[in-house]
Amino acid sequence: MQHLVALYSIVVGSATLWAWVTHFFYSGSMEEHLLPFIVMGTVTLPSSLLVEGFVVLNPRLVDSPVFMLFLLTVLGFCKCY
Repeated sequence: MQHLVALYSIVVGSATLWAWVTHFFYSGSMEEHLLPFIVMGTVTLPSSLLVEGFVVLNPRLVDSPVFMLFLLTVLGFCKCY
């Protein structure tokens, strides 16, 4: 079981790093860079489904991709431990 947790932590860490680097690297460009966010949401399932609840409580959160990425990061790593 410890090996599975370690593997999951590596996968979540890699997806998180890719999403954060892509977000800040392409933040001023006109190109779409949604794939890292989609991968991060998929990797952190089912806890990433809680993001919808946060958005329902405060719809302005959708306008802040940094907060959404932070929320996915926290939800992903909370599931690891």
